[in-house]
Amino acid sequence: MTNQDKPTTWADMTPEEKGALLLAHHEGRRIEVLFCGEWKSIDALWREDAAYRIAPEPKRETVTMSGYSVGYWYFGSDCLIDRDTHQITFDTLDGEPDCTTICMERLT
Repeated sequence: MTNQDKPTTWADMTPEEKGALLLAHHEGRRIEVLFCGEWKSIDALWREDAAYRIAPEPKRETVTMSGYSVGYWYFGSDCLIDRDTHQITFDTLDGEPDCTTICMERLT
């Protein structure tokens, strides 16, 4: 199921929708089931009364913050001010920092 706004149960899916889910599962993509009003990752069971979808790709964004030390470190927005001495850049996945991408550099 690709339309996230209008869940369709396995029993009501077209052969094409079922095929897309089965192919995605075979390719190792994450499959989610609608459970208590929320999409949850599961091992696909293919129950007739359950709605499934291919999990959306996580949203990746890059964050850059500049800062300085005055006895403790202060990092704020990406707006450089004249006293900033360092810059930290990292990616977020669905709003959560990806710690493997953190890079810090000296500005001055």
